[in-house]
Amino acid sequence: MKTQAIILLTLLMVGISNITAEEKENSKEAITTLTTSISGTITDATTGESLVGVKVVLEELNTVVYTDFDGNYEFTNISVGKYTVSTDYVSYKTCESLSIDTNKSNALNIILKADL
Repeated sequence: MKTQAIILLTLLMVGISNITAEEKENSKEAITTLTTSISGTITDATTGESLVGVKVVLEELNTVVYTDFDGNYEFTNISVGKYTVSTDYVSYKTCESLSIDTNKSNALNIILKADL
């Protein structure tokens, strides 16, 4: 009877040990998943003025933000990696497929030309 109790107790402790090791591994993965942001300012090519309300799209995540009153935009809490940014704004040429690698930089200023 004592032998069975010792074996049962040993198995229980091994099971708890395995759960703890798995939780530690999951914690390491969460810590190593780095996040960053992409931000910049969008201005007019002719006047240099900041553009308000420009639609900025992060293509890979299908995420949209709009520029503020100073022409600034920002995507936050994104995984480090390579992304494609595009813009859409009335009376301006669409800016498509700007690439940014957040391993190297997280700033992307954009200059838009009027669509005459």
